[in-house]
Amino acid sequence: MGCLYDVAGEAGSGKTQLCMQLAVNAQKPVGQGGLGSRVVFVDTTGDFSPERVVMMAAARDLDPSSVLAGILYVRAHSLQHLLVLLEKAFKEVVAGDVGLLILDELTRLVRTEALSARERTEAYAKVIYSLWRVARAGAVVIATRQVVQSDGIRPAGGAALDTYACLTLLLRKRGVVREAEVLSTPWKRGTATFRIGEHGVEEA
Repeated sequence: MGCLYDVAGEAGSGKTQLCMQLAVNAQKPVGQGGLGSRVVFVDTTGDFSPERVVMMAAARDLDPSSVLAGILYVRAHSLQHLLVLLEKAFKEVVAGDVGLLILDELTRLVRTEALSARERTEAYAKVIYSLWRVARAGAVVIATRQVVQSDGIRPAGGAALDTYACLTLLLRKRGVVREAEVLSTPWKRGTATFRIGEHGVEEA
C-alpha cells in the first residue's frame, strides 16, 4: 500500500494482459494471495476485454460473474476526464471499497492532446499527484506506459516520469515468452520471464 508500480512496454508485450490478470488475482481472499477487494480499472486505450477476464477467473477457480462485478471499469476519453475518474477512485478507496487501482495507459491522453512541453510536464504532474493520492489512501496502484525509441527502447514520458514510481518494469516480447526487467527500484534489480497463455499469465 502507499506505492505506485509502473509497467512499460511496446504493443504486444503484455501490459494489458498483466493488468487484467492482476485485477482478477486481487479479488482472491487475503489468505490466498489476493487483496479480497474490488478493483478500479481506468482504461485509456480500449484494450480491456471482459471475455479475457472471464477466462482468467475460471482458470483460477473464481466465479467469473463475481470477478467481473468486482472490477469497476471506466474508459477515460480525455485528460480532464481521466483526472475526474482518478478523483472518484480516490473516494472509493477512502470509503474502503477498493484495494487496487489500475491505469492502462498513463501517457496516451497526454501525448495525444495539443500541449506544449511545459503543459505536458504539468499534465503528467497532475496525473501522478492523483495516483499518489489513491496510493496513500490505502490502495495498490499500477500504471502502464508506452515506450519510445531513444537510444534504445525506453518508457515514454521522459524525465517527468522517470522516477515517479516505487518500481518500474520494462516488458519485452521474446517469442512466446515475455521478459520483465526491473529498471527503477530501491530493491535489487533483475529480470523475470512469464508466458501469456489461454488461461492468463503463467510462469515461463
